[in-house]
Amino acid sequence: MHEVKLMHVPMLQSWLRRFPRESCDYNVCNLLSWGSIYHNQYFAYQERLVLYNPQYGYVFFPVGEWMEPEELQDLLRQMQKVNPNASLILIPDEYLDAKPQMEDMFELATDRDWADYVYETQEMVELSGKKLGKKKNLISQFRRAFPEYKVMPLSASRRQTILQFTQKWKREREVEGIYLNTEMKAIQNTLDMWEHLPVDGIIICHQERIVAYSIFSPQTEDMATVHFEKFDPFKKGSAQVINWETARYLQGKYKWLNREQDIGLPGLRQAKTSYMPDKLINFITAKIKD
Repeated sequence: MHEVKLMHVPMLQSWLRRFPRESCDYNVCNLLSWGSIYHNQYFAYQERLVLYNPQYGYVFFPVGEWMEPEELQDLLRQMQKVNPNASLILIPDEYLDAKPQMEDMFELATDRDWADYVYETQEMVELSGKKLGKKKNLISQFRRAFPEYKVMPLSASRRQTILQFTQKWKREREVEGIYLNTEMKAIQNTLDMWEHLPVDGIIICHQERIVAYSIFSPQTEDMATVHFEKFDPFKKGSAQVINWETARYLQGKYKWLNREQDIGLPGLRQAKTSYMPDKLINFITAKIKD
């Protein structure tokens, strides 16, 4: 096994272009920005690419042609020699539909906290319909209050400014906890590796001050993943505007937006569900039945 490093970006991109995965856990940027925190590893197995998170004993569903359930069982047994608690994760729904015998061989579980939210980009721009009307109104209020706001590209040169803004966001919301501290590190990693990752982003500025920013990257040919999105909680509508401007920026390039998971946080779940996702990508795990 080898630890995933920046030098492996072309290799990861090559695999994921040939065998695309919609789950944000397979996203190249996530594999580096979060993966360097968890020391993600990879290895070749029967002409497939297998990713492994040693901290949690997670064996990613292999990238490549689908394996038979018996082969997955053999793979997991081998990984259990490394970590007795190893489990297979990110099993696609369509694989389970095609291989019903999986239920006889594995204990399967779906973790709602780690499901990805996917939206149609055009819908996130238009925000049509009664249920999204409030968000449209908040955007209008923001635009009236700050008519001269600007949307600018995010670059590595703005690294320190972005980190300071994120720390301020954290303090003002009184948000603490292990996950948020880890997220701060992932944002820092992303900015440090910016020029070597297939990543992009925008900043919303008002009077030369940051109001919000977002960071995103390609997931598949027709899907982008939004990794980080922060805003000034004291500027009404800033959360809705950064969401809207991100969708406007990506419209025409990607049909779908993957806005990642809610990690079981009630406020985040409410925010993500309020935009009426078109689908959820389930986080399905498997352990070998005794």
